[in-house]
Amino acid sequence: MKHFLKYQNKGLKHIIITDLISGLLLLLFLYTSLSKFADHETFKNVLLASPLLSPLADLIAWVLPFIEIVIVVLLFIPAFRLKGLYASLITILLFTLYLIYMILFTPNLPCSCGGVIQLLTWPQHIVFNLFFIFLSVIGILFYRRAKNLKSSAPP
Repeated sequence: MKHFLKYQNKGLKHIIITDLISGLLLLLFLYTSLSKFADHETFKNVLLASPLLSPLADLIAWVLPFIEIVIVVLLFIPAFRLKGLYASLITILLFTLYLIYMILFTPNLPCSCGGVIQLLTWPQHIVFNLFFIFLSVIGILFYRRAKNLKSSAPP
């Protein structure tokens, strides 16, 4: 019985950590999507000024905030949480690669982010994103460990 409780407690800790990470990511994506919708023209104009994204600026300006809302929903629903964590990881990773490109080729482009995030420099924004990439990876690992502990718990 003691051995079983050890498995159960460890799995519960992993689930709690995954829930906290999912909550932070959910808030991040909710905030970014709502800020893109709220100031849609500015977001689209920044995309138009990007040499890499300007050909698709109109499409990206609408599709990206919707993708972010889908990620919020995936993170919110426990049955889809792992998919939400993977979607978060991929989205933030792609955006970080885009930021690195911007630093290398268009360093003076303004950020279309709102609130406190807008105050970050491009390099600070990369560090901010790396933190959320790290959280996404930890969330994925802990989610998988919690599921493995649950399925391999002794009878």
